[in-house]
Amino acid sequence: MSENSFKQQYEVFLIKAKQDLVLVEQVINNPDVANEIKYFHLQQSVEKALKSLLSLKGIQFPKTHDLEDLIDLAGENRVSIPESMNILAELTPYAVEFRYALIIDSLHEPEYYLEHVRDFIKFVEKTFK
Repeated sequence: MSENSFKQQYEVFLIKAKQDLVLVEQVINNPDVANEIKYFHLQQSVEKALKSLLSLKGIQFPKTHDLEDLIDLAGENRVSIPESMNILAELTPYAVEFRYALIIDSLHEPEYYLEHVRDFIKFVEKTFK
């Protein structure tokens, strides 16, 4: 294998973020897939994209699923992120609580978050250039 075949950590995180996003895009209109599952993968996409951005900037982050903690870490390190991240932080409970059926029903529809996640992924991709 050539040295160029190895991906950097930030690249792997972005690839994985996009995979979660694609999964949601494929099931977004499927009524047989619960919104909680869509929220989970939207949260995972945002988390991985944030970790990609932090990795790109050389910022170490704790093992966490808390989007607010990662957003705060970005701010503390002067990493620019869109204001829509505050909206996406609402998805944090779906990283863990979802697995234990402590569902929050006061969120927007998944389509609302989907658009914001798409925009954030594009933002991170532009940062790579």
